[in-house]
Amino acid sequence: MDDLFVRVMSMRMSPILVPCKATFLSLFVLCLFQSAARADWQRTDTTLAWRVGANVVWQFSFDPQKGKPFFHPLTVAGGPALTNFKPVDHPWHYGLWFSWKYINHVNYWEEDRMTGHAEGATRWSTPVIETKPDGSARIRFDLTYTNPSNRVDMTESRDLEISAPKPDGSYTIDWRAHFTAGKAGAVLDRTPMPGEPDGKVNGGYAGLGIRMAAQPLTMSVVCSTGLVTHFESDRARPNAAAVGCNFSEGPKEIGGLAIFSAPANTGENAPWYLINGEQFRFACAAILAPKPLTLAAGERMNLDYRIAVQPRAWTTNTLQTAYAAWLPAH
Repeated sequence: MDDLFVRVMSMRMSPILVPCKATFLSLFVLCLFQSAARADWQRTDTTLAWRVGANVVWQFSFDPQKGKPFFHPLTVAGGPALTNFKPVDHPWHYGLWFSWKYINHVNYWEEDRMTGHAEGATRWSTPVIETKPDGSARIRFDLTYTNPSNRVDMTESRDLEISAPKPDGSYTIDWRAHFTAGKAGAVLDRTPMPGEPDGKVNGGYAGLGIRMAAQPLTMSVVCSTGLVTHFESDRARPNAAAVGCNFSEGPKEIGGLAIFSAPANTGENAPWYLINGEQFRFACAAILAPKPLTLAAGERMNLDYRIAVQPRAWTTNTLQTAYAAWLPAH
């Protein structure tokens, strides 16, 4: 394009060609703009992002000064963020992240509003990151869960694989976690569920969570077993293999974000904890909702999820189809 421009501009301008000069200049500027909008990686000491021009498609943060490693934003082709990072009501919500609630009766989820630290410390190694020009990446790192006595009660190896975005902007994040209990074992617990002794309306959350965009976007929820329409106190607790959250702004469809849970996690119909309020939108793969779990010293546990982002709203049928395509490898 540069050579063509030089040749055109160096031509002797006849009266016929002079009016065309503005047209060629416009085409040249357009080509420069399109080139500037190409997709590429942006890497810092604490983040990795895939960008289209100036717009972030997704970003992963592993800043040790933050409470957890996390993804934010998640978007479709650099559009509005589908995730919400550290909202005022719950500043320990990190977009897309993972946190246990209690390990051996120590709280790893909520953080002190003044210090930004949880009672139990989640720490991680510097990730090993592999990227490809097509926008796919693999991120691997190790984590420790340390109680206030400095005893490590659990370790984790986490493996994240992000697919190359498709032409329509859709992509997936495969999230695999391998946990090992420490020498004292690990009791994994949560706030009591409604109907249990001292049960709370917000009981049961722990594990993989997504804090999602608030107004002006609207959100609807569907799962692989049907629409989720019955919310009490803005909360629902379906059991399904997959859940999809769909976002729109007025008549405009913004995109959909889904989570698939492998059967080995909690069975074929996994428990979910969902919140859909005007400002508070949240989805949790609530692995501890059925009951707390106890791991003996050295005992291992694996969790396997897929997060799928697409420009269209998820339906029960598309969730079932996408889940079935993912399932054979799990």
